[in-house]
Amino acid sequence: MNTRKLVAVLIVLALVLPLAVACGPQETAQPTEAPVVQPTQAPAEPTKAPEPTPVPLSYDVEIYGDLENLDPSGQIVVYWHQHTSSRDELMLSLIDEFNRTNEWGITVQGESQGGYNDLYQKIIAGIPANQLPSMAVAYQNQAATYAVQGALVALDPYVESEMWGYSQQELDDFFPIALGADILPQFEARYGWPPYKSMEVMYYNEDWLGELGYTEPPNTWDEFAEMACAAAQQPFSGATGEGSSYGYVYSIDASRFATFVFSRGGNIINENGTGYAFNNDPGLEALLFLKDLVDQGCAAEQTERYGDQSDFGAGRSLFTISSISGLPYYKTAVDEGAGFNWSVNPPPHTTSEPRMNIYGASQSIFVSTPEEQLAAWLFIKWMSEPEQQATWASGTGYFPTRDSAAEMLSAYFEEHPTYRKAFTFMAMDYGIESPVAGYDECRAAVEEMLTAVLSGADAETQLNATAEQCNEYLEEAAP
Repeated sequence: MNTRKLVAVLIVLALVLPLAVACGPQETAQPTEAPVVQPTQAPAEPTKAPEPTPVPLSYDVEIYGDLENLDPSGQIVVYWHQHTSSRDELMLSLIDEFNRTNEWGITVQGESQGGYNDLYQKIIAGIPANQLPSMAVAYQNQAATYAVQGALVALDPYVESEMWGYSQQELDDFFPIALGADILPQFEARYGWPPYKSMEVMYYNEDWLGELGYTEPPNTWDEFAEMACAAAQQPFSGATGEGSSYGYVYSIDASRFATFVFSRGGNIINENGTGYAFNNDPGLEALLFLKDLVDQGCAAEQTERYGDQSDFGAGRSLFTISSISGLPYYKTAVDEGAGFNWSVNPPPHTTSEPRMNIYGASQSIFVSTPEEQLAAWLFIKWMSEPEQQATWASGTGYFPTRDSAAEMLSAYFEEHPTYRKAFTFMAMDYGIESPVAGYDECRAAVEEMLTAVLSGADAETQLNATAEQCNEYLEEAAP
């Protein structure tokens, strides 16, 4: 499938299911289109998803076995994931369905490891002793880290297999960004398969904007700053609980920084993954912008984990910027808090059109036996079928990665107009965070940089030092 097809699908959905707004105690109409604001920076070149490297006619039989004649019957697959609570329950129910229905008698054992970082650290500790699962959830940079150490198998032979893989028609059903993200530039091969995607969006309080005299959410960062500072001066009338009011409550997170950089036309890493590229004008502008909001009292860091959600739900933060996967939690926070009308929009931007931070962890397979690896692949492929993708999307708030799965969500779109609205953003331009080994360490360095700058350190000095440190991590982790 190409981008034009995705855009067409989204337009049809938008016409069939009117984009009335979303998630307040009463349904209200979406704001009319914002006036066009001249960009302060030339638009970024449209991002192109990487093209898969053609799979050679032969592959390592010692790793994959005689793939076209391999029998995965009776294999036991241990699957480590990061899902907890209701998402863990949904995952286990899907695993149970696969175990009951798959024709090979494969048994998948799903084991939650508590969180992305917990999962990553457990795998890093398990690689030297080969104490690893059959497969696991992994962001692209984490998969690259595992692959550098020889712990993963490339998935290209499975994807291209006549017996076990996909036809070209089936591959065309996946959104291009989903397939392109898992091709790791350090290997020119695929080490993950995308069951779902997420993105960074701006959550905003519609009722508070109205009290401030605005009819539309901000399109530019200048508009965002103006509205945020107005909110700090005029708290929301329906706010609950105690505490100060701010225009923007933020969390220190490398993905937030990436969102700020992408929206200014910049990138985190260069196109071929050989060097970090955020220590330039977009990166510096992002740091100075946030620091200025904080210095004016218009923005504040969250005081507890997920405090951006709780402050937003209580009506004490006009804006937050966070993953769309948090949509169900924001709804709960608002319903149990101030009960206002709210929605989502692309983050503000200085480019002529929005430029999104679209991301999501994929599923990777560890080196074991050819039969066990194939069994893990068959579960991954089953989870990526349209029916399972639609079930997962409607139960979690993540986005499917297939056109046909999205078509199954028409009723869910109608019941959840904010989710539907956000899904249309998948057709927009996007930046890609760093699918390279060493990015986990770089993320920590970026978060230390944010803390230092917001505490008074010189922004340009910190930016250059952090980029240099990230490049050292990249060099150290190179295959």
